[in-house]
Amino acid sequence: MARILVVEDEQIVAEDLRIKLGRMGHKVVGIATAGEEAIRLATETRPDLVLMDIKLQGVMEGTDAAQHIQRATGAPIVFLTAYPGVFVKDPGKMLAPGLCLTKPFSRKQLQSVIDSVLPPETRLVM
Repeated sequence: MARILVVEDEQIVAEDLRIKLGRMGHKVVGIATAGEEAIRLATETRPDLVLMDIKLQGVMEGTDAAQHIQRATGAPIVFLTAYPGVFVKDPGKMLAPGLCLTKPFSRKQLQSVIDSVLPPETRLVM
């Protein structure tokens, strides 16, 4: 079971992710809609993984929040976006491990990405 922070400003998408992740056996440690809130929650909860939307409420973009979170916690970041071209225009915004899920995505795609970034002991056996 992985402890996952969801950073998504669209409430219906965030709730859908919470449900999918729960059904997959993971624990959602928080849901943030803005970059500043995401940084605070990540520092408090120390997630195993952060699923980060690029476009967030407020002035901070998801890519900026992700850099702060990765420096503070070391948690891997997987970006969620309907516009993956942002990384083509500015590849410096992509963080290691360099993964991005394009919305909409399937449960299978989500699980595959999670499995690719988490250590074996936090992965689920399906």
